[in-house]
Amino acid sequence: MNITQIDQQTLKLLHKAFEIVLNENKISFNKIGIAEENDQLLFLYEGKDEKVHVFKWSKSSCIGASIGAIAQSVLMPILPHLRLLS
Repeated sequence: MNITQIDQQTLKLLHKAFEIVLNENKISFNKIGIAEENDQLLFLYEGKDEKVHVFKWSKSSCIGASIGAIAQSVLMPILPHLRLLS
């Protein structure tokens, strides 16, 4: 499914896709979330340190892309950092 707009349903689907990518890469977490902030989306990650870490990316990069591709492109570069936090 390609993203055509950023709405609550899209955010829920992105959240699920992020969970799948994290689980596939054996990254544990207490909580994760995805939120909007102006023209950016935020990935909120709480690991073993119980602090919330925020990673941002552009909403416009999501339009026309698949949900799975977005989850991969956002998470793959930060997986080493997330491993340290998990």
